[in-house]
Amino acid sequence: MHNLQQRLSATFSFAVSALFTVLGVVAAISWVTGYGTAATKVNVRDIRVIQSRYGPDYFDYGRKTSEFGMLKFDIDADLTPLFNWNTKQVFVTVVAEYETKTHNKNHVVVWDKIITDKDSAKIALRKVSNKYALIDFSQKWRNQVANLSVHWDVTPHVGFLQNGRGDTSTVSFTFPKFEGGR
Repeated sequence: MHNLQQRLSATFSFAVSALFTVLGVVAAISWVTGYGTAATKVNVRDIRVIQSRYGPDYFDYGRKTSEFGMLKFDIDADLTPLFNWNTKQVFVTVVAEYETKTHNKNHVVVWDKIITDKDSAKIALRKVSNKYALIDFSQKWRNQVANLSVHWDVTPHVGFLQNGRGDTSTVSFTFPKFEGGR
């Protein structure tokens, strides 16, 4: 006969093995079935270029200034198809994409939001300002063409992260030349 410690060890080992088997099956089912496609639309309302200092020494007047892109845009998105029984949250971002002579692909996140339930999955926002600094290595935005699009990352309870992009929602715009002032 086995003692109590051996019985508890065997029971615990079986329970952990069964749990991880179930989690593996859940992850596999979620990966195979995938997630739906979200309907997204983004529209640029206002584009401005301002000049300011960037970084921790922004008060250092000897440091040269950089041009910042300031956007106002509308977002319409229905992310409910991305939610199923295994969705923990959806991380939504609005990304500005552009090319320069020195860098082929540049992606800058200008806005983001974490959506944790299906009831909050419909987004209709107007005149949203960019949440994060829109700045380039060249520190100039003069006549730079960029595309604005909606991206998302689905975080499941169990399994692999899955991401997507609203390809039909990409909108192109051109930054104006900086005219001076703020």
